[in-house]
Amino acid sequence: MPSRQIAHTNVALQPHAVCRKTTSGLTMLFDRAKGVMYELNETASAIVEVLGPEPMEVDAIVEALCAQFDAPADEITDHVEQFIVDFVEAGMLTAD
Repeated sequence: MPSRQIAHTNVALQPHAVCRKTTSGLTMLFDRAKGVMYELNETASAIVEVLGPEPMEVDAIVEALCAQFDAPADEITDHVEQFIVDFVEAGMLTAD
């Protein structure tokens, strides 16, 4: 499960973040404010799909991904936490 520091943190896409599926099944995340596009890998695509349009607690994201993928919870937690750090820094997510 997520570290105690962020387990109950609510995460949401910024209003200027637009998601689109690619023909390969991954997700493109477009920052309308900066004109930057991110092609997400499979893990990041799954996180964005689970996250959806409403804020969601980090521990709920991890639980949903654990149910979807056959991977250890600590590995999923690491990926989710890194995604959050990277995309909060990029201005694409809010976390509070």
